[in-house]
Amino acid sequence: MRVGANVRRYFFLLFAWIFALPVAHAAVCDPKAFHGVYGFSLAGATTIGGPARPVAVVGRLVVDDSGDLSGISSASFTGLIFGNRVTGKYEAHTDCSVTWTLQDDSGSFQHFAGTLSADGGHVAFRQTDPDGAGNGILLRTMDGCSVSSLAGTFQLTASGSTVDVNTAVDSGRVSLRGVLIADGARDLSFASGPDKPALAVGSHEVLDDCFVKFVLELPADEHQAAAMHFRAILADNGREVLGIKPIRGRLPRFARLLSKRASRAEPGRNHAT
Repeated sequence: MRVGANVRRYFFLLFAWIFALPVAHAAVCDPKAFHGVYGFSLAGATTIGGPARPVAVVGRLVVDDSGDLSGISSASFTGLIFGNRVTGKYEAHTDCSVTWTLQDDSGSFQHFAGTLSADGGHVAFRQTDPDGAGNGILLRTMDGCSVSSLAGTFQLTASGSTVDVNTAVDSGRVSLRGVLIADGARDLSFASGPDKPALAVGSHEVLDDCFVKFVLELPADEHQAAAMHFRAILADNGREVLGIKPIRGRLPRFARLLSKRASRAEPGRNHAT
C-alpha cells in the first residue's frame, strides 16, 4: 500500500511539474507598457491592386493610454513614395500580444498583430491582411528630435530591389553595408569596413518629429558617385534608424535601411565621430 501511494504521489508531482513548465516561462507584460511614440518599418510584398509587388513602409505612431493611436505612414510602392496620416485603435494584453488597426486618409483599413517586449520598447509584428506587406518592427522613439539626435557611429545595412516604375517589373537587387558616421550637425561619412578610411559622403536633416532625410553620394566607380536618398525615422533614443529609399524613374525602387549604432557616446569617455 505504501509503494502504491508513493507511485501515485510521484506521478502526481511529475504531472504538476510538467503542467507548470509553460506557466513558469510564459511571457507576461503590462498592457500599459505599450504607450508613447514609436518608429516603425514594414517590408515585404503585397498583391493589393494586382500581382505581387515589393513594398517598404516607414512611419511614426503615437500610442495613447486609452486605446487610440495616430501617426504618419510613408510607403515606397512601385518606386513611388506615398505619405499618409493614419489613425486607429489597439489592444494590448498581459500575454504580450498586441493588435491594432490603422485607417489612412483614403478610408482604407490595415490590420496588424505582434508581440510586445516586457519593457514596451519593442514590438515584432506582421500585417494580418490577406494581401498585406509582411513583417515589421516597432521601436520606441523620442517625443521630439533635433539635428544633434543623430550622432555617432552606426552599422549601415540597406537592401532592396530595382524596379521599372512604369511596368513594376523587378530588374535586380540593391545591397549596401558599411559604417556610417554622423557628426551631430549635418554631415555624414562612410567607410566600407571598420578598418577602412571614412570618406565624406553626404548630409542629413533631422525633423522635429524624428523623421530624417538622408542624401548619400557613395562611389559607384572611380568616375562617378551614385546619389541615394532615404526617408527614415529615428528610434531607440537615437540608436536605430529605420528607413526606405524614395527614388525616381528606373533607379532602385527601395532599400530597407536598418542603421544601428556601433559605438555609443558615454559621459566622460572619448569616442570617434
